[in-house]
Amino acid sequence: MGKVIFEIKSIVQHWGPPFGKEVSSKDVEVSEGNSFDNHPKAGSIFKLITCKNDKALVEFSEKFTLKGHEHPRNRRVWIDKSEPVSFTYLWGNNGMTKSLTLKQIGGEDPVEIKTPEEVEARKESMPISEESSSLE
Repeated sequence: MGKVIFEIKSIVQHWGPPFGKEVSSKDVEVSEGNSFDNHPKAGSIFKLITCKNDKALVEFSEKFTLKGHEHPRNRRVWIDKSEPVSFTYLWGNNGMTKSLTLKQIGGEDPVEIKTPEEVEARKESMPISEESSSLE
């Protein structure tokens, strides 16, 4: 089962005085088949369907629309790595745009090894094929 890290940028535009704008951003790690990013009125906004190569297939809530496109029956979109896709919510007291950017596919970042003891512990936990290839 694949895991990915998305950056979710939220922009809330107030439709009444003082007509302010709130911008926030967060990173989330998601496994295939799991929903993420909730909205009080819309519930879960996104669900990661699958990921492969440098893209992820995401299903989005019927309360959101894919910004700049009209696909009323198609609620799924491929998101390429480092290319944000924007979604809009127009049913609340304020306008909201969610921008989803795929940052990373796969496991965790490589672990930084600092001490000789950690190097030895890392070698002991490596599969034999990985150990032998690192010695070549």
